[in-house]
Amino acid sequence: MTPLDLREKPPRGVRETILGYYFLPRTIDKLRAELPGGNMGPFLNHDTGFSAYAVRRLGLDMNEFRDVVAAAPNEDAVVAWLAGRIDPAGAPAFNAKFDSFVIERMSPEDQAEVRARHPVTDTRPELSKLLDIIDADDAVWSPH
Repeated sequence: MTPLDLREKPPRGVRETILGYYFLPRTIDKLRAELPGGNMGPFLNHDTGFSAYAVRRLGLDMNEFRDVVAAAPNEDAVVAWLAGRIDPAGAPAFNAKFDSFVIERMSPEDQAEVRARHPVTDTRPELSKLLDIIDADDAVWSPH
C-alpha cells in the first residue's frame, strides 16, 4: 500500500468500519503512515493505544497486521486478509464495548494519559466517551 502522511489529514474516524468493526480503517491509516515515505504527524501508534487494543481484542497480532498492510497492494487485500480472521457477527458487541469506554472509569494514571494524548480535553471537559474525545481531537486537528 502507499504510505500516508498524517500531517496532511488525520486518519479515518474511530467509528468508521471495516467488516463492521470500529477502528480498523483508522488503524490501517496509521500503519500506512508508519511505512517508508509516510509520516505519523501528531498521531500515535503504540502498544497502549486504542488501535493496538482493538487489534488485540480481535485476536490479531499487531506486527503481523503491520506486515500485511505493508505488503498489500491495496486496502481490498487487507480486508480480504481480515475477513479470513475475524467474524463480522462479532462487530456489534465489539463496537458496543468501545462505545462504553468513558474516562471516569479509568484509573487516575490512565485518565492523565488520555488527557495528555488528547489536548481537546482541556477545552472540552464535558467529553466523557473516549471515542468522542478522539473524534473531537481529530476535528480540531490542523495541518498548520
